[in-house]
Amino acid sequence: KLIPKTRFIIDGFKHAGDFSVSYFLSHFHSDHYTGLNPFWSKGVIYCSSVTARLLIEVLKVPSAFVVALPLSERFLIDGCGVVLVDANHCPGAVQFLFKVPVNGGKFEKYVHTGDFRYSDSMKLVPLLSEFIGSDAVFLDTTYCNPKYVFPGQQESIEYIVGVIERVGAENEGKLKNVLFLVATYVIGKEKILLEISQRCKMKIHVNARKMAVLSVLGLGECGVFTEDETESNVHVVGWNVLGETWPYFRPNFVSMKEIMKDRGYSKVVGFVPTGWTYEVKKNKFAVRTKDSFEIHLVPYSEHSNYDELREYIKFLKPKRVIPTVGIDVEKLDGKHANALRKHFVGLVDEMAAKEEFLMGFHQKAKEGVGK
Repeated sequence: KLIPKTRFIIDGFKHAGDFSVSYFLSHFHSDHYTGLNPFWSKGVIYCSSVTARLLIEVLKVPSAFVVALPLSERFLIDGCGVVLVDANHCPGAVQFLFKVPVNGGKFEKYVHTGDFRYSDSMKLVPLLSEFIGSDAVFLDTTYCNPKYVFPGQQESIEYIVGVIERVGAENEGKLKNVLFLVATYVIGKEKILLEISQRCKMKIHVNARKMAVLSVLGLGECGVFTEDETESNVHVVGWNVLGETWPYFRPNFVSMKEIMKDRGYSKVVGFVPTGWTYEVKKNKFAVRTKDSFEIHLVPYSEHSNYDELREYIKFLKPKRVIPTVGIDVEKLDGKHANALRKHFVGLVDEMAAKEEFLMGFHQKAKEGVGK
């Protein structure tokens, strides 16, 4: 969470103290903004304009401590160059690029991905290309395992739309019989909802809390979302309503039955969009069924899969990868962190790292001779 040779802390508000006054928030998910509240006063929070609005309007963080930075522009903060680029995660999510001055007028370069989903279009971002050969990439290693090679987002969206169209056609003419439930976070998975609305020509029902967040994102008045249950048979529910996803999926048919009775339907079809549920060996989308209930486990993820992580590191070719998600990643050379790094052997610039180490070794030897 700490960028070397700076006082910059990324997504580490629970570690806030007198050490730093410059904090960076990659995106508006609770596991990243933990420690922020209406009484925050420990330093300035730099983030995207979307995240800034969410902090001020949803979390009620005092606006005096929130600074929104536009994407793809260079800024100088505490003597260091800072650039924000899109992370292809939830709305407002960014990657941070840092250029840190060191002795002799030189710079060290660091990339902090936050949570991100790699896409080939990132190779076309000029400011990101400047960070090829970085000293380190702080990498979102959520799916850093060869078993997590799930499909692209569009394939998953096509699947969801296909199921809704098929089940809808099979039950056409029956009054209020099929309810579709889509599990989402407070923020995230908006692409799925917008595509369902556009392709299936229907509104999406959300509760008041979700509508408030969508309004901050500029989606409240777009005509897609409604708080009126009777206007749509596609309803958004909270993340664990259809079942627990970790460490493996456990369906909650009891909850689905309660929702079905409460809302007056005779069949419920649910969608859980997450990479955790992908059965890579079977190479198919899993479905759980019981009575009049179906739960489709859709490998739609806003994190990079294993192949995408390797492709990103191959593109940036940094001297070192620093995992940000895992059991002991707080310890840079912990057992798990080192195991994650092995997935990028041959993709990082190992020669540059060795040269840097030897130069440091020779410098220390010189200093010893001088003394």
